Amino acid sequence: MPPRVLIVPGNGCTPIEQCNWYAWLANELRERGCEVVLTSMPDPHRARESIWLPFIRDVMKCDRDTVVVGHSSGAEAAMRLAESTEFLGMLLVSACVTDLGDASERASGYYNRRWEYEKMKANVKWIVQFGAPGALNMAK
Repeated sequence: MPPRVLIVPGNGCTPIEQCNWYAWLANELRERGCEVVLTSMPDPHRARESIWLPFIRDVMKCDRDTVVVGHSSGAEAAMRLAESTEFLGMLLVSACVTDLGDASERASGYYNRRWEYEKMKANVKWIVQFGAPGALNMAK
């Protein structure tokens, strides 16, 4: 049975269906029998952790049978969610682990503490990272 897939965008992506590659991926996955959740996020321009994580968990219904595809700020949201929530898989696109010196990224809340990689790996069966070489090494 194909997994249920949540696509979590980067900040500023609204309407989500018209941004980046999200609609294309949703269509490709649906053609392969996946249930896909592609929905506009609350607080789309700031992507605050305090708003996005409950939304992903409770409204998008992330659970043990779910794969989360996170892009940019959505990847950071997926990583923080994985620290405390069990789900099937996590596909990260353009994830980062610092605010890159950007005040609005800093205000999102994702970067104010250490990343808990061991918890992520314990809670998620598989993790795939797409990005520049050396951008994020979760094997450490």
